Amino acid sequence: MTSKNNAIVFDLDDTLYPEIDYLKSAYQFISERIAPIDKTLYSLMIEKYFKNENVFDYVEKTYNVDKSQLLNWYRTHFPHLKLYPYVECFLKNFRDDFKFAIITDGRSITQRNKIKSLGLDLYIDTIIISEEIGSEKPSLANFDKVEQLLNCESYCYIADNTKKDFVTPNMMGWLTICLNDQGNNIHKQDFSLPDEFLADIRVSSWQEIENIFSKKVKLIRGK
Repeated sequence: MTSKNNAIVFDLDDTLYPEIDYLKSAYQFISERIAPIDKTLYSLMIEKYFKNENVFDYVEKTYNVDKSQLLNWYRTHFPHLKLYPYVECFLKNFRDDFKFAIITDGRSITQRNKIKSLGLDLYIDTIIISEEIGSEKPSLANFDKVEQLLNCESYCYIADNTKKDFVTPNMMGWLTICLNDQGNNIHKQDFSLPDEFLADIRVSSWQEIENIFSKKVKLIRGK
């Protein structure tokens, strides 16, 4: 397997890092802007989130801050994030053998801030963000763009969202790997969906993914 012929493509949120950490980072930023002395606001925001209450409605009414400002802070702040265990090791171990890409949905500034915070720009060859390309997963355009830019013979997509992540790469003949939710994912997984929505392989950690590639399993269909 060489970088000229094979690509590993990643989802971002809840695949390379826990997306809940972005929410916590944003809430921390917002609470420090609104109530820098009151250290209880952040904890209260987190508590309300896990109770499925509308956090921004509460903050808007209690602190007289317009919701549009809260959303702007949430989307544009520079977050403090860490990759899942073994992700960086995986990237270092296999960057000489594969091209790497990211396909992610979201706003450009939000997703690129995440990527920079995580240090992923050091490893990733191609980044496809829905706002920049004008379409969201499962649109064929997002995956097709990766094939155009990387020009590889085979592709593997590693992601987590059963509703939109796997149906298109499955159709395109990519190998798909689903990282199981450990209980913290923003979007819950539904494995009762039709087979075309489900990944070829399910794993529970990045160590498992690294082990699969380390054993040189033929992960790409048709090889």
